[in-house]
Amino acid sequence: MSPLRRRLRVTAHGFVGLLWGVVFVVAVVPAARVRRARSRREGRPLRILWAPLPTVNIRCASLADRTQGLESTTLVYDVYSINSRDLFDHVIDVARRPLPVRILAPYAVSVWAALRFDVFCFYFDGGLLYATPWWRTELALLRLAGRGIIVLPYGGDARLRSKTEEIEPWNVFSEVPADHEDRRETDVREHLDAFARHAHVMLGCADLVEDLPRVDGVFRFPFAPKAAKPRRTTHARSQVVVVHAPNHRHYKGTDHLLRAVEQLRSEGLPVALDLVERLPNDEALERYEAADIVADQFLAGAYALFAIEGMSLGKPVICYLNDRFRPWHPEWRECPIVSASPDTLADVLRALVSDAELRDELGRQGPPYVEKYHSAESVGRDLAAFYRRAA
Repeated sequence: MSPLRRRLRVTAHGFVGLLWGVVFVVAVVPAARVRRARSRREGRPLRILWAPLPTVNIRCASLADRTQGLESTTLVYDVYSINSRDLFDHVIDVARRPLPVRILAPYAVSVWAALRFDVFCFYFDGGLLYATPWWRTELALLRLAGRGIIVLPYGGDARLRSKTEEIEPWNVFSEVPADHEDRRETDVREHLDAFARHAHVMLGCADLVEDLPRVDGVFRFPFAPKAAKPRRTTHARSQVVVVHAPNHRHYKGTDHLLRAVEQLRSEGLPVALDLVERLPNDEALERYEAADIVADQFLAGAYALFAIEGMSLGKPVICYLNDRFRPWHPEWRECPIVSASPDTLADVLRALVSDAELRDELGRQGPPYVEKYHSAESVGRDLAAFYRRAA
């Protein structure tokens, strides 16, 4: 972007943001408070908005809300290439709009949403104005309007490298050179501090609990099963297939898995690795179904959606579960995931490749665990309690 274009953009955001702020204070705040008071008198269920990053998690969380009789909506500004647009209720397609519309759209959406919804669920990137200079102001004005704010992390939005590197022996930055992380720590700290002031409820998730200013609860990934059913693979084929689906190899410990598979192959064990990267979800699911073992990640110390999907398919799952996070995850006492760090990965993988009965037993434990702790109904009950606190 040229310097002139950048200056024009900053000026436009300054003018539009100032106008938005005036409209919000003068019109939106009183109207939103009146609407909320009327809804309470009439006993209407809370209206929830998940926005604006297009992760599958917000779709699954919205479905979980609906099991509790809540009106829950997803809104995103764009869609990742691996996902379908129909996952989300509202897709604004901001990037495809002319520049004036790209600038105006978030402010218009912010006004519309503040009048319609009672509770806003955001990531630490920010709210509906996350990409504008006014993102902090939006959080303050939503509170002024009587709207609840819930914030939770997805990864780099809340992870502080200086603190994460204190985790031993392995952590999510173990394979990431200094100054190569996705976010500047100063920027992450600014967002953590802003949400510490304005969020009514702050949730941890997976390994992201220690970096947060406070933890009011832990978000367990909700899982909406796709068309696939649990299916164990036949033992008649010549190789045991391990499937691994890294979005960022250096965060997942992919190189350690590659070396472990090569070591087992050099020992004469019949094992093959299927790396699934940048595929649409439907195509990726077919590869997961065809595998014998699901390998998630080996650095962060907690499992996420890929491991949950593997368990739901009746597959044995390998993933590094760091004991320091167990106090935040009492459900791990029943978890059938086989924990493996880079130090133990080859030994764990060898045991699973060599023992078909063990793979079957672990696979059978997966679906009931997912149903108990990650079903829409289970997570929905937890979320409903968080919404009551926020509202």
